[in-house]
Amino acid sequence: MLTAHSPRLKGDRVVVFPLKNETQEVELLKGKKGLFDFLKKELRNAKLVLETEYIREESGPQKAYTSADKYKVLAEKNPTLDKLRSMLNLDIE
Repeated sequence: MLTAHSPRLKGDRVVVFPLKNETQEVELLKGKKGLFDFLKKELRNAKLVLETEYIREESGPQKAYTSADKYKVLAEKNPTLDKLRSMLNLDIE
């Protein structure tokens, strides 16, 4: 969770943790004391404050579930696959 997106310092005392959802916030708050003790010592700042923000992940390509979808993805990566399918008279299930 903490390695997916780096926390950043806002101003002199606010540490902002970007999170994906509320579950991550609950987990962060569970370990807050140990984490902030470490940060306060390393940053030499006893007045640090925790702030969270939710980030929206950009959706990647959809997964191919059906045989036709899987074939389409593979054919886009390798156009000769379509030629081979035609030469062998194969159908997609």
